[in-house]
Amino acid sequence: MSTKRRSGSGAPEYTERMWMPWWWWLVGGFFVLSMILAVAAWVSSVAGILACLAIAGLSLWAGLAVGLTRISVDAEGFSVGPNRIEWQWVDRARGCDSRTMSTILHSGNQVGSFICTRPWIGSGVVLRLADRADPHPAWIVSSRRPDELTDAIRRHLGAVEERPTDITSEETR
Repeated sequence: MSTKRRSGSGAPEYTERMWMPWWWWLVGGFFVLSMILAVAAWVSSVAGILACLAIAGLSLWAGLAVGLTRISVDAEGFSVGPNRIEWQWVDRARGCDSRTMSTILHSGNQVGSFICTRPWIGSGVVLRLADRADPHPAWIVSSRRPDELTDAIRRHLGAVEERPTDITSEETR
């Protein structure tokens, strides 16, 4: 789900969740069902029922947990889950289709980048950082609507007045 709002009053301008598509839930449901049938075939009575409930509960929890990651753009910065970066530290943003994202993720140039991707979302956004001392040269994030997300990011990047000038790791010590 994606929503766009006007910035101001602290409300996010862009928000997106990385929920699994329905057909992944269907595949997961068949997997859980097969595990339950296998357990039920070998273990009877209360122990089997408890094992089946544990399998179903853990599977549901895992499926919901991976979809809780939220991407958000607001006046202060860019957020992915609990991680946040202020606009002054972002140099540029690029929206990528699934082929470009795959190429970026499989290249050796992204070592050390902050990566938050989901296998069911092929497209995404790459943010290059302005701080050379940052251990993460880029943020690579999955997005179902990379063009909308990139537009929201670029609107805020144009308003940034101060960016760090050639910071080196020795200056930060």
